[in-house]
Amino acid sequence: MTLGEKIKFFRTKLNLSQEELANKCNLSRNAIYNYENNRRTPTISTLETIAENLNLSSSDLLADGDNTNFYSNKLELLKAVDKDIKNIIDVDKEKSDSYQLEMNELYKKFFFELFNWKTSVMKPHDYFKFILSLCPLHETDHITEEDINELSILFYRFLTLKYHERNSLNEDEKILPGNSKKYEKNNFMTTTTK
Repeated sequence: MTLGEKIKFFRTKLNLSQEELANKCNLSRNAIYNYENNRRTPTISTLETIAENLNLSSSDLLADGDNTNFYSNKLELLKAVDKDIKNIIDVDKEKSDSYQLEMNELYKKFFFELFNWKTSVMKPHDYFKFILSLCPLHETDHITEEDINELSILFYRFLTLKYHERNSLNEDEKILPGNSKKYEKNNFMTTTTK
């Protein structure tokens, strides 16, 4: 029995017309007619669609006939290629995941060391500019160089104030709002910005 005869046999067994099978397979009725009369040979994907709509596997349609070896070999080859592609994708994903884990470990291990190394020799103004450049906010896009200079001076003043507060206070002493003047040293709050 040829492939076309098998398609016709199983189609009529299910009481389907050529038109109905064609609609189920998204093909034309003429295509089904040509396949059944062995005027055309369906592609592997079309053969699988026809077999699926006849409630068969594609190997059932190819079981015995002149085209069996041709289609079986192509079908097996395509399945093997698909499996290889899937394996390659899986291996690449595993490599990518492994790389990401390795990068995260390196980041955890070296980030603060590199950060301290990069910033330890910076002047307060440069340090502040560096910190500001890391800021993901879009509000920093319109800040000018002059603004950065003023902000860096303020930043440095606040750091110095905090340092002096910590060094000047006893453990039980607190700075009350408005009374921080007595802790200011070296006139760091009176430096001009221009």
